[in-house]
Amino acid sequence: MKRARESQALRPPAFEYQGAASEAHPAELYCEAVALEGIAARHGTPLYVYSTAMIRARLNAFAQAFRSIPYTLCYSVKANSTLGILRLVASAGVGFDVVSGGELHRVLRVSRKAASKVVFSGVGKTAAEMELALRSGILLFNIESASELQLLSATATRLKKRAAVAVRVNPDVSAKTHPYISTGLHQHKFGVPIPEAQKLYALAANQPYLEVAGVSVHIGSQITDVGSFQEALERVADLVRALRDQGHDIRYIDAGGGLGISYEGAQGDFEKQIAAYAKAVLGPLRGLSLHLLLEPGRSIVGSAGVLLTRVLYRKTNNGKRFLIVDAAMNDLLRPSLYGAYHEIVPVNRGTRETEIIDVVGPICETGDFFARDRKLPLVREGDLLAILDVGAYGSVLGSNYNTRGRAAEVIVNGARAKVIRRRESLRDQLRMEES
Repeated sequence: MKRARESQALRPPAFEYQGAASEAHPAELYCEAVALEGIAARHGTPLYVYSTAMIRARLNAFAQAFRSIPYTLCYSVKANSTLGILRLVASAGVGFDVVSGGELHRVLRVSRKAASKVVFSGVGKTAAEMELALRSGILLFNIESASELQLLSATATRLKKRAAVAVRVNPDVSAKTHPYISTGLHQHKFGVPIPEAQKLYALAANQPYLEVAGVSVHIGSQITDVGSFQEALERVADLVRALRDQGHDIRYIDAGGGLGISYEGAQGDFEKQIAAYAKAVLGPLRGLSLHLLLEPGRSIVGSAGVLLTRVLYRKTNNGKRFLIVDAAMNDLLRPSLYGAYHEIVPVNRGTRETEIIDVVGPICETGDFFARDRKLPLVREGDLLAILDVGAYGSVLGSNYNTRGRAAEVIVNGARAKVIRRRESLRDQLRMEES
């Protein structure tokens, strides 16, 4: 018999409660058509679970919002680089934004054809990484300094392979986000001031194997004020006009990524959000006849993932309450690194009784926490919790701190759940070391 859907949805079409939510019959949290309790029972915890439907819905929303202009979506690999996620994204025909040779290798592993839609960003590209990218035939290098331009020119000349380049400009625009993920101000290490950029374009135009092709800008991550994007693109559009007046064939504008998601409370209408974002980006580019490159990451996969974790112990210290769970900061670093908020919900929701409590991991650091003084439904030792919106900058920031293995990862497609990364064993961790 099909279960009735709980009235309060979490992250449709990905994560929803099913059932009546009573003490006798708790509502169960599902990923698409699969119960999360069942997935955890089969694969253990901590465990990342991703929704195929959510990722596809977000990709489709971008396609609809930008259909009026030639564009290429270049998924930002740093948001989540698990091969199963990259394969799903590649199957939609989109490209990739990479910031290292390792990320490029991952893209090539899932699709050699995707190289022609790869943009290579980042401030510290090495000669070996440039060589890999040149031999792979990527679409565009985003240059971040004069020294990098010279090294790319030397590498391309040695290989006798042409490199299409854009200069990443720093527009000195505030992204109004966490300072660690803001990249568009002059005090940040990223990009080149616009007046200096014009000199780099003149230098690049005189290199035999470099081809001036575009302008790049990226002002940060988790940006919810679309006005910041518009302000940055207005400055970039002025630069494009000036460069064309100087004889440069500017065909691409790489508008970067950075569109934020809601981590707290009900999710907004993503189609409405992406429409506002598209309006902010496209307005300044009107009349320029350009091919737009976009580098979304978080907005594609962020809400498509949860981290499942079991309650190991309940503990009280002089009235202060703690839930000690089996996930830790090595599995999900964002709360410790950024003070980031993630909603936490019981996978089986029956009781209406609540408490104020800290949710913490077992690592020997006071900074190993997921929530502090959080109002949560009362749960018991052994109960399963879901930490929401961890599809971006979750597993990809994992480590082996305290000699803990990285979590397993599962992707759900309808009624099917598939392991896309097995749980890391102690043997996996030690195999590169010598005693």
